[in-house]
Formats: sequence, structure tokens, C-alpha cells
Amino acid sequence: MSLSNFITKLILITVLISSLLAFLFTILFQYNSFLKETENIKKDFLLQKKKEVKREIERIHSFIKYKNNSLSYIKNKDIETIQNEILDWISTVRFGKNGYIFINTVEGNSILFDGKKNVPAIKHPNKKIFDQQIQALKTKRNNFIKYTFKKLNNNKTSTKISYILLYEPWGWIIGSGFYLDEVQKEIKQKEEAFKQTILNEIKSILIVFIILVLILVIISKKIKQYINNNIKNLIEEFKRASSNNNIIESKRFSFEEFSSLASSINEILEDKHKAEKKLNIYLKILDEHVITSTTDIKGTIKSVSKAFCEISGYSKEELIGKKHNIVKHEDMSQKTYEELWNTIQSGKIWKGELKNKKKSGEVYWVEAIIQPIIENGKISGYTAIRHNITNKKRVEYLSITDELTQLYNRRYFNKIIEGELKRAKRANSFISFMMLDIDYFKRYNDNYGHQKGDDILAKIALVLKENSKRISDYVFRIGGEEFAFIFSSVDENKSFEFANNIRKDIEQLKIEHTKSPISKYVTVSVGVVCKKANDISSSSELYKLGDSALYKAKDNGRNSVIIK
Repeated sequence: MSLSNFITKLILITVLISSLLAFLFTILFQYNSFLKETENIKKDFLLQKKKEVKREIERIHSFIKYKNNSLSYIKNKDIETIQNEILDWISTVRFGKNGYIFINTVEGNSILFDGKKNVPAIKHPNKKIFDQQIQALKTKRNNFIKYTFKKLNNNKTSTKISYILLYEPWGWIIGSGFYLDEVQKEIKQKEEAFKQTILNEIKSILIVFIILVLILVIISKKIKQYINNNIKNLIEEFKRASSNNNIIESKRFSFEEFSSLASSINEILEDKHKAEKKLNIYLKILDEHVITSTTDIKGTIKSVSKAFCEISGYSKEELIGKKHNIVKHEDMSQKTYEELWNTIQSGKIWKGELKNKKKSGEVYWVEAIIQPIIENGKISGYTAIRHNITNKKRVEYLSITDELTQLYNRRYFNKIIEGELKRAKRANSFISFMMLDIDYFKRYNDNYGHQKGDDILAKIALVLKENSKRISDYVFRIGGEEFAFIFSSVDENKSFEFANNIRKDIEQLKIEHTKSPISKYVTVSVGVVCKKANDISSSSELYKLGDSALYKAKDNGRNSVIIK
């Protein structure tokens, strides 16, 4: 038997058997689908009816809630007028022939019954059904109830399923439902339509299979002729192309050279495998050492690297599907994130530093580069690469922080006071500056020792921190027992009140100071400046004004606040 005859017969037999089996399996599958689908139709249709009723009742419930919430904005209308308007509208709503909305009150009155408004309200005509509604609302498991009830405009009764919701502010029980006998009719119609569809599909498939078999017989003969004409040239053409490094002509192919061709393909696949292996190694290195993540267009995380998980303390399962605010630190300004989103949503790359929080609550800093993913000219998501700069930030923090009190130090004070004054000038706003000095601190140190003196400094620093909750507040230890406070205020009275409260809080610590001639406790003197920023020429002038106010407070007997 020639190769062409063998291939032709093999193709024909395979196709015929496959077609026959496919036809048989199709019939069996369609029959089985029909049995399952008829049952599913009943369940799905009933479920669909429930969803329709539930959706309508929830829509009406939301509308009532909206009307009630809007009552304060509607002029010349009281709640009773609004309720009557709503009842007039609801009484016109219908589901098919027998569906309508009913409304009862939790006291047992019916204000909308059989699609008609009851004025005045009447006692609910069926206590058993009303009790069933109340019980369903109490359990809060399933607001659907089932009962027998007469149809609208006739005396026929049928099993009815209703969905109810309670609008608590008005004490209204809102509900509607459908009758099962009507559902059964519609289900029967759908079953008959589906059955006819299945029969038509089987007939169509049978015709297609018969036509396909005829076409395959014709094609198989063409294939046999084609193979006979070309198989002789297959080996010769492949050898020629291989030896001369030429392109194989599409008109001539070689059968015996298939093994050589397979070997060549295997070499290509082997090279591809080696390249993929190297690529996987590189990807593993990136995954372990580079903090990366990708998100969809809404910022929901789609993938994260192992390095991201290690630095954040979260697993991939905990991160994927969430947003990056899972690691966002509350100290970060909202303006930073607004700038970030405005940049990347415009298709540009954002670069910056972000303060994050691990799952354990520990702080870490990253330098991030976030770039939009562009597909077909549209942004489909974002990818971010981060670099851990926590150690760098720690060094920066230490350089601007007083070691004893953990407040900002004098070096950072000189920088911030200049920047805050410029910012206030641009906004043409007030700037408030406070200087504090512990009264008779040297006497305290001499009497109680320097360790106790250090404890006082730390406790006063804590009071100042507790009063610096706003993002524009800055507290400094500028030397010895002297502190400075830059804060936002709108006028002198507010600034004085704020400073005086701090003075009182410090005295309320009730730290014993037997060597103080003014109080038996540790106290502070406070000098405050509150002026329009444009009225102050420089940060040096602002500091001098604060220093002058502080010394005036000392001259006035200490434990006081002087404002300029």
C-alpha cells in the first residue's frame, strides 16, 4: 500500500468515525442537557421572578428613603403630604395581571391593599399573613414569605410568594409578589419552546454531518492526488534548502526529510528552552530583590513580587485584590496621593518617596516609580517599581531630631521656620510662633539631679506632641530647656488660648519643684507671636519677636503667656 493511499484512507476512516461519534455524543448530550435544563428552567425562572420582585421593592424602598431624606429641602410640604404622594404613585404600579404593591404598618394597619390606597388606614384583613410578615422581618434571614391569597379583581386563590422590606423611619412594611400558578404556565411554555429548539438543533446537526462526510470524501481524493504529485520532491527539496541555506519553495516538499526537519525543530526548541531557563532565573532574581507590583486601572493589585511581600509583611494572597492603601501610612499627606493619581492618569510617570506601614505596624520608606500600562492607546493599569530607602530616611530623621525628646532639633527649626513663613506669605495668612522655657530649670537640676531634669524635658515634649496633631504643626527643642512651636491659627485670641492651654497642661503634670518660688510644681513661661505673615520681614524677625515675648513673660513673674 502506498503512503498516499494509506494517508487518504486513514483520514477518511478517522473523519467518518469521528463524525459518527460526534453525532451520537451530540444527541446524547442534547438529550441529557434537555433533562437538566428543564429542571434548571423551573429553578431559574422562579429565581428570576424573585429577583424581579426584590429589585422592584428595593427600588421603591430607596425612593421612599430618598424622599424622606429630601424632606428638609422641599418647601411647603410636610411628611404626610409626601407619604400620600408616594402612596398614590405606588398604587399604580403593577406586575403582570395580578401583581401589585402592598404597604402595611408595623402596628397592623393596611394603608395600601389590593393595589388601592386605604384612607383612612384599615386593620390588616388577614392577621395570619401579617404575623408571617412580622416574623420574616424579625429573623432577617430571608424576606420572602409564602402564603395562599386571592388574586386581584377576582375571588380565585393561589399560592403566592412575596418579598417584603421594612422602612423603619415610617414603620412601613413594603412588599409585592407573584402567584405560582402563573409562573407554572410560563415555565411550561418555556419548556415546550426549549424542547422544540433541541429537536431543531439535532436535525440541523444531522444535515451538517451528512454534508461534511460528502465533502470529506471529495477532499480525501484531492489529498491523495496532491500527495502523489509532491511526495517525490519532498526529500530532495528539503536537502537542497538545508545544504544551500535557502528558503524551501512552497511548491515542493519532502516526506522522508520529516525526521531531519523534526531534528532541526528539536534544536530550535532546545535553544528556546535554554533561553526560557535563563529568563526564569532573571525573573526569579527580580522577584526576590525588586519591589514591584501591578494594578488595574482602579488601583486594585493584580500581582506583587516576593520582595514586596517581604518588606510589607503581607502574603500575596493578602495583597492581591486589595489596594495599596493597605500599606499606606497615615502620616502621608493626601495631596501627595492626589498628585500621584493625577500624574499617572494623564499617562505620565510619577516618581517620589512614600512612607508605608508594614502589617506589623513598623514603618518603612520607598522611592517609587509608577508607570501607566498602555494597551491599544488606552491605560489598562499601572506598574510600580520601588527601592527601599528606610535606612536613608532613618539617617535623615536622626539628623533633624533631638535625641532626648524626639522632637525636631535646632537645625531643622532653622529650615522649617523659613519655609513656613514663605508659605504663609504666599497664602496671605496668619503665622503663629510660640517659645517656651521651663521656669527655674537650673534650680531643679541642682536640687533633683540632671537625670530628673532630662525626665522633665521628655514629659514636656510629650505634652507638646499631644497638642501638635495638625499636619502644619511643628514642635522643636531649640536648646537646653527651651522649646519652639510653629502652628496654624486665625487670630491672636485663638493663639493665646492654645498656648495657655499648653501651659496649664504642663503644670497639671504636677511634677514637684520645691525650689520654685512661684509654684510647687514645674511650670513654663510662654512667648507667642501671631501676625499676618506679610507683616513680618524675615524669619529672624519672627524669632526675635517670640524671644522678646518669652522674656517679657519671665519678667512678669513666669508661669504665664505673653503674646505679641
